[in-house]
Amino acid sequence: MFMIREKLLSALAHEFRVRIPQFKMDSPDYQMILYAQRDLETWLRIKWDAGTPYAVYRRLERYLLGDYKRRRDFRIFLSVWLERWLEKWRERVKILPEMPKVPPKYAELLKKAKKLYREMDHAYELKEMVIRKLIEQGEICMTGFIAENMIVNEIAKRLRRWGGDLKAPTIDPLDILNSLIPRIKRLPKEKGPLLFLKVGVYL
Repeated sequence: MFMIREKLLSALAHEFRVRIPQFKMDSPDYQMILYAQRDLETWLRIKWDAGTPYAVYRRLERYLLGDYKRRRDFRIFLSVWLERWLEKWRERVKILPEMPKVPPKYAELLKKAKKLYREMDHAYELKEMVIRKLIEQGEICMTGFIAENMIVNEIAKRLRRWGGDLKAPTIDPLDILNSLIPRIKRLPKEKGPLLFLKVGVYL
């Protein structure tokens, strides 16, 4: 699996350099390759209905170590996929020199919401379902981060209604998912960032 992952990272690095001449491997730019690799792994896992990252890389092995035709076909696919990923990066990710400030009361709500999310039953399954819904609507960039942000913000909204009480009624993951689905379905018609990052790359 390690060798296949390294080959995938190398292929992604090549595609980045083709599209972004100023791209530097020995700089914070490299973080983008890691983001793209993680997103591609997630996207393939959902599309192939593979249970684990290991299953994804076992299947990728056929393309990255296969005959010339399979390697060529994968390069073509990767080129198209990364082009779309970069479009989504520019659309959905906002790069900032400093993270935006939020009002202290809301920051406290978010802190409590994150705690509830980490401790809730079936948190992993909820995140997986939100990621799947995002991918179904054409989102392929930073889906894991976006899914987590959407879940935490939805919990924070409920905490606000409950007066910020951590002992509020038990949060039902299915209820959270059902609340997020309409928002996710509107995303193809909406432009603008869904994630804010402080990193050393500006595209």
